[in-house]
Amino acid sequence: MVKKVVACEMSSSLLAAAQCLEDVSLQKINFDEEELQLEDSSVDLVTSSLSLHWVNDLPGCFGRVLACLRPDSAFVGAMLGGDTLYQLRCALQLASLERDGGIGVHVSPFVKPQDVVGLLTRAGFTMLTIDVDAITVGYPSMFELMWDLQGMAENNAAVNRTLRLNRDTMLAAAAIYQEMYGSVDEQSGEVSVPATFEVLHFIAWKPGASQPRPLERGSGTVSFKDLGSVIGGAN
Repeated sequence: MVKKVVACEMSSSLLAAAQCLEDVSLQKINFDEEELQLEDSSVDLVTSSLSLHWVNDLPGCFGRVLACLRPDSAFVGAMLGGDTLYQLRCALQLASLERDGGIGVHVSPFVKPQDVVGLLTRAGFTMLTIDVDAITVGYPSMFELMWDLQGMAENNAAVNRTLRLNRDTMLAAAAIYQEMYGSVDEQSGEVSVPATFEVLHFIAWKPGASQPRPLERGSGTVSFKDLGSVIGGAN
């Protein structure tokens, strides 16, 4: 049974809105998620929902999460993956090449699933499980998508980003987006473009004495060449 929840958030207004059940104690800590300030081996579970793509130092963040967990405790998270908004990125890159003569950074970078696995392993986590979910949302045009991203505070925050987009580049990108990925509804005639969000769901465990461990090398009693007969016998 959960008795206490510690909410960690950089936004003070979002933190103030956090609530829990009446019989659960809620502690609120206002600090940047990159600088996790929990005591070592003090929590049983750490969760993170769609905020890790803003973390600059993922290896350091994962290391701090591992330190604050008790042995045999879990880190459960979801973060945006590398194929997020690939349609928007492609359209902006092609438009920038055509109108500006070069490619600027218009979308913040994302990590690949294999990178997350590697970073969690390097941090010291074990028994990793990762699942990838692609969610596609339809928009009337690129401009409504960019309006939504701004409203979600998901603007590009890269240091080397292009500070502004020319009007011609924006119009060219919208046209390229529609031409490459857009569709027209046969019944209503409405035009739409897709925006894909790749969500990486993962669970990783801090090592503990009670966790199952692989047998020592050479201790197997069945040869790989006999696996067929073993599986067949089990059926």
